[in-house]
Amino acid sequence: MTFSILRRCCVVTIFATVVCMLSSPLLADLTTARIALQTRQFELALAQAEDLAATHPFDSAMIAARAHVELRQFQDARTAATRAQRLAPKLAGPRILKALALHGLGQPRRAMFHLRRAVDLSTQRNERLMVTRLLQQIQAGLAVKISGGLGIAPSSNINKISYSTTHTSINPLTGTLQTIPWTASEPQRSGSGLRLWSGLSYTLPKTQFGTQSTSLNLSADVYNEPRFNRSSLSFNHRLTLTPAAQHQTTLTQAFTAVHQFNALESHIFSSTWSRRYALRDPQNPRQTALRDWNLGADIITRPDGKDSRVLKTSLRHYWPASASHQFNLGLGYTNRFSDAVDVGNQELKIDLGWRPIFQASPYILNVNVSLSYAKWKELEITFPEKRRVHERKISLNLSNPNVSYFGLTPSLNYTFLDRDANIEMFRVRSHDMFIGLTNAF
Repeated sequence: MTFSILRRCCVVTIFATVVCMLSSPLLADLTTARIALQTRQFELALAQAEDLAATHPFDSAMIAARAHVELRQFQDARTAATRAQRLAPKLAGPRILKALALHGLGQPRRAMFHLRRAVDLSTQRNERLMVTRLLQQIQAGLAVKISGGLGIAPSSNINKISYSTTHTSINPLTGTLQTIPWTASEPQRSGSGLRLWSGLSYTLPKTQFGTQSTSLNLSADVYNEPRFNRSSLSFNHRLTLTPAAQHQTTLTQAFTAVHQFNALESHIFSSTWSRRYALRDPQNPRQTALRDWNLGADIITRPDGKDSRVLKTSLRHYWPASASHQFNLGLGYTNRFSDAVDVGNQELKIDLGWRPIFQASPYILNVNVSLSYAKWKELEITFPEKRRVHERKISLNLSNPNVSYFGLTPSLNYTFLDRDANIEMFRVRSHDMFIGLTNAF
């Protein structure tokens, strides 16, 4: 595993070494050492590095570190990279080589620390991308992974309103006029709120069926008004079956507890079957489309007695990325069963995802537009007709992986929701914003 990662990242270390060597005059010995590295004559490169130690100490240390890494002499590589780091603490190259040496010594987490710092120090986009790939490869090999983030919702649910705070109708039982006071399920929230989340995942031993992992996730929203506070705790088990020729199947079991304003809101037991298909173009093997099919079932229990069972299925198609954009389209159907008349419904949803690819910009933008229609199964006692809801939602996510603070990158999320209903009191329009830091990798 270590050797394969080192070979894949050979380009990274070559780039870092060449950049650093260009920082001093290219004398004959320096040129000879560079050529020796490029032609994989590492013993010759080490000999040249010793001759350069007095006149070009930084270049000498970088050459030695790179050569020792390729010769799998990781302790010597670490020493040379540390020497180069002391001479140029603001450059990313020494930290990249030190990370490779540490990973070769069996210290992946210390290697990841230096790679995250290398991302912070790097000034070139291609170098950042290569370091990010190396970091992802090392992280994928860890048995225990930790993730997290925090952010501020400056005014979460901005201008969230219902068009009506009361509903006037004829009571179907008594035939008399009734006025029902109502507070929207998405009430107005003003002021600032802190949002934070963390995750811990553990890779379990591989079985004859495939690979498996567990994860524990905690999230919390804390607002000035305690009634808006919300937290959730989720435990998941994921089994990925041994891939077949054209598809991969994953089974996920999850338990989630949602806590809101000093009271338990719900328990959710989920089970999901997912299959991803790779659709290759015979005319262009490099162009691969993806198709995901999901089947799931939830059991939701609530203290107020509004328990429900949920069956859901969805299909999503990802078109191959072009030079300028990538699209995906999803279709979903959800059927909720409940003894409570205001809970059971059927919902159809279609959404389109779009990711423009900016060739000259490091920013990543994801846009999602969704339309849904839900119809309640039962006639609610307080209304003369069954509830029907049309919902339109636009979501934007903007991030820049090239801006990193110890592995966390800034992220901006915005969502606009317009919910229309045949019963006026269920109409809602909202603007939600969130600004924060999250894992860049």
